[in-house]
Amino acid sequence: MTEEMIKEIKHIQQCLINVDMEGEDYEEKMDAVHKLEDVVTYLKDALGKGIEF
Repeated sequence: MTEEMIKEIKHIQQCLINVDMEGEDYEEKMDAVHKLEDVVTYLKDALGKGIEF
């Protein structure tokens, strides 16, 4: 299940990146993309420790 979550988060990131935004909206979008990458990193670390979500 964790692998599926990682794939879904990556898909959401790509969807966000594909949305054309400028200025403050762009900065907020990129903040969200980076936070999602942190979540992916956490899930991969947990998966490496044998923790399944």
